[in-house]
Amino acid sequence: MSMNQGLKIAVMKGDGIGPEIADATVEVLHAAAAKVDLEIELKECLVGMKAYERSKSTLPEDTLETLRQYPGWILGPTSAGEYPKDDPIRGHPSGYLRKNFHLFANVRPVKAWPQLNPLIPDLDITVIRENTEGFYPDRNLAWGYGEFMPTKDVALSLRVITKNACDRFARFSFEYAQATGQTRLSIAHKRTALPQTEGLFIGAFEQIADQFKSVELELLRVDTFSSSMPRDHKRFPLVATTNLFGDILSDQCSGLAGGVGIAPSINAGAEQAMAQAVHGTAPDIAGQNKANPSALILSTAMLLRWFFLKNDNAKCQQAARLLEEAVRMTIDRGTVTPDLGGTATTASFTKAVVQALEQDIAPR
Repeated sequence: MSMNQGLKIAVMKGDGIGPEIADATVEVLHAAAAKVDLEIELKECLVGMKAYERSKSTLPEDTLETLRQYPGWILGPTSAGEYPKDDPIRGHPSGYLRKNFHLFANVRPVKAWPQLNPLIPDLDITVIRENTEGFYPDRNLAWGYGEFMPTKDVALSLRVITKNACDRFARFSFEYAQATGQTRLSIAHKRTALPQTEGLFIGAFEQIADQFKSVELELLRVDTFSSSMPRDHKRFPLVATTNLFGDILSDQCSGLAGGVGIAPSINAGAEQAMAQAVHGTAPDIAGQNKANPSALILSTAMLLRWFFLKNDNAKCQQAARLLEEAVRMTIDRGTVTPDLGGTATTASFTKAVVQALEQDIAPR
């Protein structure tokens, strides 16, 4: 894609509050794109229960075909484990997409928001987790599920670590550190207990460290990191780790920052990337116009920055900044949804973000 072409983004609304926050995100994205004259093409695809009700699959073939043609995706929250057992995806649609489309790096920046009463008010840390293998049983076998019960009293789980996945993830992590101006990359591991798999993972970073001399590589046991980070969080601005460790550590960081309610993320591959909020479907408030779309909007800003890094289109960078500043400005002004102690609806919050974006923030 050249600098002058528009962006092609597929939108999957998901379950629970997903449709509400996805609609809000699309509205804000259109406003940001219009302000910087960025052409975007959005295509809606079904995923989750609505897809299953229509085609008996939470990821029908027409959705997958569209995703193959679109480099950027926005995914609303989807359920985990609540789908009918005859669903051919057999698990979480998000996990299927990450594995089968090789979205191997899950980037989760965690920043403290004062409205969330954070335990660490100045927390600012990014966790990058490998996304396609590890202990997750829905993505570590070509056929079937990676947990077994040979008898009713014995359960086994497989952990898969491959050199190819480690190599591409290590390079992505170093390149991300350089692109964001970080001078230290911490690797959270447990090589003492898992010497072969963790050794393969760590080795991928060590083999290319000389190619990234501006980035200091630090190896740290995951348990040591978990206990040290709350007391010395500024030492760890950027952390890379395996799948399960990354899932746990990023949630630990989010808890210290006040919760996952405004936590964004992106799932990035070599050719495609997916914006996805860290939080879940919140079925208790679905359809009530109470959901906070901030996390998905901020995740979409990350997607725009991924487009910028891939294609050097400055308008993507400008639109991403507009999204981020408009969300922060709206929240700082006190227009917040009930999860942040306010009375704003999803619709009124979205309207306030669009207004801030259009009237109060100058593009640069």
